Amino acid sequence: MKIGLQAWGSEGDIAPFSALAAGLVRSGHEVTLAVTDNVGRDYSGLAKRFGYKIISVSGTQPTPPEEVEKIWRQVIDIGNPIQQAEMVMRYGFDPVAEQIYEDAKDLCANNDAVIGHFFVYPLRVAAEKAGTPIATLNIVHNCLPSAYICPPGFPNFGAWSYPLAWRIVQHMVNRIFLPRVNALRVREGLIPDSDVMKKTWVAERLNLVAVSPQICRRPPDWEEQNVVCGFLNPPAGLQSDSLPDGLEEFLSSDPPPVYFTFGSMLMPNSYAYISETLAIWRDAVERVGCRAIFQVPTDKIEGLTSDDKVFMAIWVPYSLAFPRCEMIVHHGGAGTTQSTLLAGRPSIIVAHVSDQFFWGQELERLGVASKTLKRKGLKAAHLANGIQNILRNPSMVLVASEIGKRMAMEDGVSTAISYFEKLVLGK
Repeated sequence: MKIGLQAWGSEGDIAPFSALAAGLVRSGHEVTLAVTDNVGRDYSGLAKRFGYKIISVSGTQPTPPEEVEKIWRQVIDIGNPIQQAEMVMRYGFDPVAEQIYEDAKDLCANNDAVIGHFFVYPLRVAAEKAGTPIATLNIVHNCLPSAYICPPGFPNFGAWSYPLAWRIVQHMVNRIFLPRVNALRVREGLIPDSDVMKKTWVAERLNLVAVSPQICRRPPDWEEQNVVCGFLNPPAGLQSDSLPDGLEEFLSSDPPPVYFTFGSMLMPNSYAYISETLAIWRDAVERVGCRAIFQVPTDKIEGLTSDDKVFMAIWVPYSLAFPRCEMIVHHGGAGTTQSTLLAGRPSIIVAHVSDQFFWGQELERLGVASKTLKRKGLKAAHLANGIQNILRNPSMVLVASEIGKRMAMEDGVSTAISYFEKLVLGK
């Protein structure tokens, strides 16, 4: 059958769709993936390798690098995840919303069923108008109200606080998103949505939660269509990336390095911001006296040279590098976080925005991470203390290793496809 997928956001938002597209092709479907990447990354190589068609949605003229860095610093300085979501929508989604909707209509017209990122409300509108079966895909499990999960943007004071916190969060989310959602729905002659988290972000037939059950045990109060399918990695037979030149030799030396990556939080053209981050990383490494891998998205900054203590890399396949590192210092994105666990490695999360603070709470709960840090006001001493804390607590490594072994037995892509074919395609 013909299946259309639509994703928007950072690399961590889009990677699960690449994995799902690959799995669907392997299962015999004809797949088209429409992608809107917030910094214009090129996914055509993945599409060619995995055998699906890709459509890149660029929308308006790109924002100048200096303006991107200014906006990004404002987002981080706000601190509150709900308010950060408003800024992300204003600068990252609204300018391309109409083009996303046009591509959503094309996907619905030319495919038997569609799967969309839960944020991409235009696809749900297009599917409803066209009568096309649709599933949603959620990359984090705290956007679905539950008496068993701490809501986004709130410190975890315990289950007693969740009901009131969820009411507050739902009100704030509705205030940000509903005007956008319902403006399009009304324009297209559809009934307005009453709630974003329970209606807009959840398809009636199936909402896939792309999180390992080692992290998220399905709460008993979720609606039936919410399915925890597991972490969406590319199918094993399709993983063929290799390490950058020189990294194999670096990883083979002792002691194992600490891996540093802030993923999509380091935007390629934000040179001043990247340089500032690198200075913090280098200071932390010198304080601890460890070896390290620094992943940064550009080679256009002075001083980006490798030596026997630090290896500089633009991109590294996590599945090949993480298992051979002492620990991972990262931003707490959904994909990176689950990749650290799959590799059986402990973490230090430096949360920048939104759900990253929640992922930090989750890893602390599991006993595989030092205290979550904030990018706002981050100091090298904070990072150094986190690294030393893990070095002094080998139990974190043991717990992470056990979780990794259990995750390695999961197949999130196959599970997701099985539910999709049954509940959406009716096979």
